[in-house]
Amino acid sequence: MALQQTPVSLREVTHADVAAMTDMMVRNRADVERVGPANSDGFFTTAGMTSRIDQVIDESARGERRYWTIRVDGALAGDISLSHIQRGALQNANVGYMVDVAFRGRGVATAAVRLAVERAFGELGLHRLEAGVMPSNVGSQRVLERAGFSRVGITRSLLYIAGRWEDHILYELVGPDAAPAMTSTSDASAPEARGGDSG
Repeated sequence: MALQQTPVSLREVTHADVAAMTDMMVRNRADVERVGPANSDGFFTTAGMTSRIDQVIDESARGERRYWTIRVDGALAGDISLSHIQRGALQNANVGYMVDVAFRGRGVATAAVRLAVERAFGELGLHRLEAGVMPSNVGSQRVLERAGFSRVGITRSLLYIAGRWEDHILYELVGPDAAPAMTSTSDASAPEARGGDSG
């Protein structure tokens, strides 16, 4: 189905999303754990989701993350985030997303990534985005490539997932060449090595 036939939008997550987000994570647990670090059983509960949203809202208030629910005709269809936001001379963030199994194969993920890119390079003023994808996750590789990301290379044994250290393919997308706003000398420090974000 063409992207324009699937109306996709992003909306900031709120506590009103707890029940629907919990249901979605339970429904997609096998996929979440196939491509991301393990979570405790408590993560897939109302209390666990409430705690996660509390953390996301706090990180967003500090400028470290932006997190949205993905909507298709208003219905919850997934989530997407810009995490590890770094300012100063970097202006960089990591993209992570997950689309509910009921909405896959319709261009939803690609549309959501494109919308997040617009916000990253527009209202957030970032310069560069990156994403890490397991080599076996061919679907996500296609999503990132359709959204304009370029493959950089392989990061070896990046994350411990399902009992083993997994390589990831690193993707990047470079935005406008605007000069960054420098607020302090610490903003310009060298980046730490960071892993991907499962969303």
